Amino acid sequence: MAAQISKAENLLAQGVEVLVLSPVDAKAMGPVVRQAKAAGTKVITESNPVPEADSYVGIDNYAGGVKAGEWFAEYAQAKGLDPQILIVGFPNFEDCRQRVDGFKDALAASDLTYAIVQEVDGQGLKEKAFKVAQDALTANPHIDAIYGINDDSTTGGMAAYKAAGLDEAALTAIGFGFEGTVGQTALTGDTPYAAALAMFPNFVGAAMIDAALQLSKGKPLPAHYETPTIVVTRDNLSRFYEVGTEPPFSLKVDAVRALLPQ
Repeated sequence: MAAQISKAENLLAQGVEVLVLSPVDAKAMGPVVRQAKAAGTKVITESNPVPEADSYVGIDNYAGGVKAGEWFAEYAQAKGLDPQILIVGFPNFEDCRQRVDGFKDALAASDLTYAIVQEVDGQGLKEKAFKVAQDALTANPHIDAIYGINDDSTTGGMAAYKAAGLDEAALTAIGFGFEGTVGQTALTGDTPYAAALAMFPNFVGAAMIDAALQLSKGKPLPAHYETPTIVVTRDNLSRFYEVGTEPPFSLKVDAVRALLPQ
């Protein structure tokens, strides 16, 4: 965190017109944003909004969680499942909490019969997710669904399920992020990874540049410059990616742009 603050202050000292931040800790970046505003510098944040910044560019994490939950509820009902769910979260961060809250609220609003057996903190890391999921599965071997707040959380839980000797054919795994090779490999391989809420980070990066250019030209931006999300599965993956023999796959930018409100 200290390194990020130092680098941001160095950029301000160079007189940048627009400061772009991806806050590790949104609260800790507050003084930097106020310093920038006092100097007349525009500020854009990504991943986490910071009060007084000109705009937050990125996804709606809660809405993304809702989409994942709605997809899973429909999928489970179609399969005749009454899922017993393990959630691998990262409650220290607001965006991760929103991903879980949206998922849970969507399930609660559905007609699905289900139980959230346990929620664990995987800290967004595959090794940590594996360990906490392993403990949860030891205590609750009847778990048959895993929802993770990022690709590593989901695949860590999947690895724990396999290591426990449980029937992988009975497992449904749902992820959030689909940020690169980990998620792409899991979704296209012979795994229980059934779907992921894709947040298209490459597109977010392009949107950050677009937003910065607009601010530098004096054009106003909404408080939340929202970028698109959608649930991806094996069936619709090729709509958004150039699917080759193995990941990483190239993003079809125009297909993602088409998801933006018209």
